[in-house]
Amino acid sequence: MRNSQKIAVGILAATVVFAGSAKSTPMPRIEDAFLNLTAAAADDALSISNGTNVPDTIAKGKGLAVKGVVSSETSDISSVTVGIYDSSRKLVTGKSALPKAKSYNIAKLDSYIEFDKLPAGTYTYMVFATNETSTNYVLTNKSFTVTDGSTPQTPAASDTMSISNGTSLPAALKKGKCVTVKGVVTSSDSNITSLTVGVYDKDGKLMTGKTVAPNAKTYNVTKVDSDIAFNKLDNGTYTYKVIATNAANTDFVVVSQEFAVTADGNAPVQDPVPNQNPGATTDTMSIAGSTEVPDKLAKGKTVIVKGTVTSTESNIESLTVGIYDTQGKLVTGKTAIPNAKTYDLNKLDNYIEFNKLPDGTYAYMVFASNGVSKNYVMVNKAFTVGEGSGQVASDVMAIANGTTVPSTIAKGKGVSVKGTVASASSEITSLTVGVYDTNNNMATGKTVAPNAKTYNLNKLDNDILFNQLAEGDYTYKVFASNASTKDYALVEQKFTVGNKTAASDLLTIANGTSVPESLKKGSCLNVKGTVSSATSDIKSVTVGIYDSQNKLVTGKTAIPNAKTYNLNKLDSYVEFNKLTDGEYSYMVFATNAANTNYVITNQKFTVGNATSSNSGTTSSNEKGISFTGGTSIPETISKGRGVAVRGTINSDSTIKAVTVAIYDANNKLVTSKSVAPDASSYDLKNIDKYIEFDKLPAGAYTYRVAVTTTTTKDHTADRQTFNVK
Repeated sequence: MRNSQKIAVGILAATVVFAGSAKSTPMPRIEDAFLNLTAAAADDALSISNGTNVPDTIAKGKGLAVKGVVSSETSDISSVTVGIYDSSRKLVTGKSALPKAKSYNIAKLDSYIEFDKLPAGTYTYMVFATNETSTNYVLTNKSFTVTDGSTPQTPAASDTMSISNGTSLPAALKKGKCVTVKGVVTSSDSNITSLTVGVYDKDGKLMTGKTVAPNAKTYNVTKVDSDIAFNKLDNGTYTYKVIATNAANTDFVVVSQEFAVTADGNAPVQDPVPNQNPGATTDTMSIAGSTEVPDKLAKGKTVIVKGTVTSTESNIESLTVGIYDTQGKLVTGKTAIPNAKTYDLNKLDNYIEFNKLPDGTYAYMVFASNGVSKNYVMVNKAFTVGEGSGQVASDVMAIANGTTVPSTIAKGKGVSVKGTVASASSEITSLTVGVYDTNNNMATGKTVAPNAKTYNLNKLDNDILFNQLAEGDYTYKVFASNASTKDYALVEQKFTVGNKTAASDLLTIANGTSVPESLKKGSCLNVKGTVSSATSDIKSVTVGIYDSQNKLVTGKTAIPNAKTYNLNKLDSYVEFNKLTDGEYSYMVFATNAANTNYVITNQKFTVGNATSSNSGTTSSNEKGISFTGGTSIPETISKGRGVAVRGTINSDSTIKAVTVAIYDANNKLVTSKSVAPDASSYDLKNIDKYIEFDKLPAGAYTYRVAVTTTTTKDHTADRQTFNVK
């Protein structure tokens, strides 16, 4: 057994020391093991009042309310942890908060401490807190036992109930996804008098379900399939249950499966729990080159997520990077499923939006699980955003009417430096205006010592020579120091000089996407085209949709490191169908050895009520049939990978038949589903489960959506080719 175990709940990292054990020495009580953890200073004592009274014995399935007020006599409470630990000192359920106050009501953590889900065994309920003078001071340490002798979930031996061939749910469902309810419930002796099939939220509230009275020894739950609307569940965590009653058992839980509903069908970002890294010391996890988050961060400031996580023996099963608030709630973050021994955190950079954080206190966390460790915390860095984040509130510096540098300027073009920098209390001791290259070297600029509370940047205009900059990428910066703050960044604007293709190293595109001037809201377009570089490799290529303010709305950048690149690989990242009404530009730009962010395509278009006549996943309306929001199938998909069937068909006349089919290279039908909507509109997600992309063997295929109405027969609404490898 390891002699130490690290605990981090929410955004807390604490060290709990346990005594070692030997065969000749009895194992110490948990109370003894925590005895020397900390002792509250007499003048800054930590205490708890009206705390939870945990009995010595609790019946399995019995809930218990977490309550009590933790108080600190002098300083603020920086952290509070409530948890239940098993006999091996491993956390089973728990949560931490960062009160930043002299008192905290732990009832706020009640929903995270799940007494009712504990299996039979011996446990310890603990509350410990940290203030300015005490670290992880133990306030409550109560051992108890969970027994199953009186549990209503243990059926009578002579009259058991069971289910066969029941529904098996994945860990996560994509929002809107349907699930077929199935399985046969059997009672061994007496009739089943009541049976409920339902989906419950995390508070135990029935969200969708049905109760029946079979009065028979068997019941096929498929009969209530139409009453269980998985496709109407919002994002969140749920439990699917089948509960039955017979002569010997009341409300016996035959099935209980937890699952999540998410926007993309991926497992949700996990909530950090105390480190569970006991056992084998040879299978450790570590991080190298991790992001350094400053103690204070200016509002709107971006921090790049980086670092490599490594597991020495087993694969990393899950890895989460996130920013949490003082209540331990995730603000922005992402969980990945590496299934590899190493993982580059930069892959998650786009999901961690430091620049969108409001003023407040946060923690940046990285934690992972492998074969022997559960949610092991490797990074837990507290920081603040906003007032006090880089500047003293009473002595702030600001700029008014400053220069706005265009995102692209022609080589030889000048830009006027202007703006007034002001310091609230003390004098500005140093001020720098400059242009910096991609290596953060000053290309042109000047530093002055104003020794005054205000300074007009126009005085430095002649020293900032934009017109002498070579072609490339730059950042225009203004930063200053006063008595309270050193080198505070007032302005950081990125821009590019030059946009003319070198004659000897042209960047071109062939067969690119053609965007109409007007696009119907919800319509999809396929991203396509091949970008080529005449001489050097393409270092980067970006496909994106920008709004009227030149802000990226949806898009993706790739690093080809090749002379050609097929843009269809980025199709799933450019979501035309999610654009709101407005004016946009579809852009493709690339970088090679001679050209930086050279714009290859720039097509302006409007999203509104105009009918689109696009090819691809939005069909024309010339036959009174339109198809929007359709599935965009990648050019190549991995064998075993599923693809969601999506899209809405609308018709001016009644839709009599809809067929979704996949054909092989010999035009032989592989899988299909036909329905008869007998309506003017039909949503293809209703037949998603019948089109099994994940069962296709390697080969070339054609995906087709065909529609028959009262006026049109076998109209092709969508046709796409793809490969399975």
